[in-house]
Amino acid sequence: MTGPRIVRSWRVFSSSPDDERFRRATDILLLVPAFVGLAILVAAYPPGRFERAVGALLRAIPGWLDPAGAFLYDLLVATAIALAVTALVARRFLILLQALASVLLALLVAVIAARIVLGHWPDVADAAWGGPGSPRFPGIRLAESAAVVLAISPHLIQPLQRASRWVLAVGFVGALTVEVATPSGYVAGLLIAVVAAAGVRLVFGTSAGLPGLDDVAASLDELRVPVEHLELADRDRAGVVVVRGRRPDGRGLLVKVYGRDAYDNQLVEKFWHTLWYRDPGPGLRLSRRQAVEHEALVTLLAAGAAIETLDVVRAGTTTGDDALLVLSGEARPLADIEHDLDDARVAGAWRALARLHDANIAHRRLDTSTIAMIGGEVGFLDYGGATTTPTDAHLQTDRAQLVVATATRVGTERALEAAVAALGRDGVASLLPYLQLAALEDRLRQETRAAGIDVDALREQAAVLVGEEEPAVVQLRRVTWRSLLETGLLLLAALAILSFGTGIDYEQFRTGLQNASWAWIAAGFVVAQAPRLTQSVATLGSVAADLRFGPVYAMQLASGYMNLALPSGVARLAVTIRFFQRQGITAAAAVTSGAIDSLASTVVQAIILALLLVFSESTLSFSVGAPSTQVVVLIAVVVALLVLALVVAALIRRTRELVTTRLRQWWPEVRAALGALRSSDKLALLLFGTVATEVLFAFALGMFAFGLGTRVSLTDLLVINIGVSLLSTFIPVPGGIGVTELGLTVGLVAAGMSEESALAAVLLYRVAVFYLPPAWGFFALRWLQRKRYL
Repeated sequence: MTGPRIVRSWRVFSSSPDDERFRRATDILLLVPAFVGLAILVAAYPPGRFERAVGALLRAIPGWLDPAGAFLYDLLVATAIALAVTALVARRFLILLQALASVLLALLVAVIAARIVLGHWPDVADAAWGGPGSPRFPGIRLAESAAVVLAISPHLIQPLQRASRWVLAVGFVGALTVEVATPSGYVAGLLIAVVAAAGVRLVFGTSAGLPGLDDVAASLDELRVPVEHLELADRDRAGVVVVRGRRPDGRGLLVKVYGRDAYDNQLVEKFWHTLWYRDPGPGLRLSRRQAVEHEALVTLLAAGAAIETLDVVRAGTTTGDDALLVLSGEARPLADIEHDLDDARVAGAWRALARLHDANIAHRRLDTSTIAMIGGEVGFLDYGGATTTPTDAHLQTDRAQLVVATATRVGTERALEAAVAALGRDGVASLLPYLQLAALEDRLRQETRAAGIDVDALREQAAVLVGEEEPAVVQLRRVTWRSLLETGLLLLAALAILSFGTGIDYEQFRTGLQNASWAWIAAGFVVAQAPRLTQSVATLGSVAADLRFGPVYAMQLASGYMNLALPSGVARLAVTIRFFQRQGITAAAAVTSGAIDSLASTVVQAIILALLLVFSESTLSFSVGAPSTQVVVLIAVVVALLVLALVVAALIRRTRELVTTRLRQWWPEVRAALGALRSSDKLALLLFGTVATEVLFAFALGMFAFGLGTRVSLTDLLVINIGVSLLSTFIPVPGGIGVTELGLTVGLVAAGMSEESALAAVLLYRVAVFYLPPAWGFFALRWLQRKRYL
């Protein structure tokens, strides 16, 4: 700066009480691993050989070191009290409230964990104050003290943050020597503190990690960028703080600050993109400096391609480990333009996008805040998510986003006319599959809702304009009567559950649960949810198009809800076909891909079962009688009806011509869909997902059986589960209710379980894999409908 350097006054807390609160991705990265680690420790209790050896080593420490360990442990408690008093004296009541909430949550989680591992509820008062009745697992006093430190320390200035973390580390080491809890108990206590503090911040939000304006001013001064009149502008998608200011000559400045938690936000965004989208999204830089340099480089490349954008003034890092990108210039985003966005400027946006693509750059985040008037011409802002190695999908997505963004400002008709003028009819026709909500970023989706634009209607309007036929959408069980359908399905689901529940021998069920290992049963419930993930992988391999993983996973959950009212194969096929069509896939390709997805599961099941029966050493022993006369008659009637339908279709000319015409129209698309299986990528996804699904289902069943006292081999579990699954596929009962329970029980009894234990294991397994998933499958179905995926 031209004036004197800014000197930061001494303080304790890094942020102001009036700063905006937000939810940090850093807390997600802390919460999830800590919770998983805690669950593992709870499931692994009591201590094993390794932990007993660690305990013996700790007891071998010379006794004269005990006071030092106790002092370090007490130092942690004293630090927690001191931080709480500091927050009170500084009148930072929200921080103090979050610390108290973290302590209460830590105590609650710790008491529940103690109940699971000990089999009884501990004395809460002793547990809270560290009395003689405090359990040895987990370390509750450590959890409470650490929760306070972890709740308050992110709000402190960096030197105090580092000091508090060192105190937490040495306090944990000191706790290990006190021997109030087991070593795993202290580790569990520390993990509980992380879960509590991060969970409270995620619920209430926090201003931790948000640089203040004086911090930004000091950073700019360090980078020798003179600035005046700083003001907070916005918070970017990836956790980057955006500040506006002016240079002494009056030119505007835009400062993007990658602060302490910016990398964590980018990591979560990258993980979310990878999980939710087939396209993994922006590349992950190894540091904040690399993120700043990437955006600066792409901005300079865009400017070199004669695209209007802001000028790069400086990009660098400070001694405070913040990374800054300083841009200069005046920009007026489309969101701020109300009346003077004429056709010439819309055409200018298309010319700018063409130049950007010619420079081998895809923006990937076009909306009314990143498309702007700069220097009298249309240009682009915010190249943080851009790529310089774009695929055709990236380029088409950019074009679709520009169509939708301009439609929110000038209307759909003018936006489409401008697109046709820029791309031609063939160009617009090629981007039709990308004109859907799934191709839009969150901010642009919000803008379409605010503008009252239906993206599906926009795609249909574009198809009519360029003379393309909009693919007919097959209705799913009268889905146009949505409320009636959902009510009927909910009623059928409730009736199915009630009909099954009334046939349970509850006395026999209670007998089977008397000596259950609830840790294994809880683990079984967790594992039983995983097959939906692998089923989604198989679905990705059944279709030629690149689909997003997240919506496909939601579709699998919705299929679980539909299974309660329809036979499982029918429900899955119907939902899958409907979903594919809403992704822009033609009717023929959707039917083919849906059939591949459904058929592959049945075929792989049959192959695995045959291989196991021929080559494995299965120990199962069944005593099955001949089928009854009624079953034989039913099978004969079904076969006769199928043959009659084929004969009638062949004899009636109108029906025959309709079928042959459709086959001729659909065959090229069907052949293309089948050809996708020749891709090693697709075939590997299909086979891996299908096989992994069967293994996970069998593994979950085995965990319930083991929790009830019987170890069943994976081979026997696969034979039992696959055999019953194939049987229920060919019996037209919704979800195989009754048939599946009976078959699994018979199989487990043949594997050596008692009838009481087998029934209990099967009921728990069916609740986990069939009756529990529809609880969130219903909401997944509603979400898919709301987002126009169904």
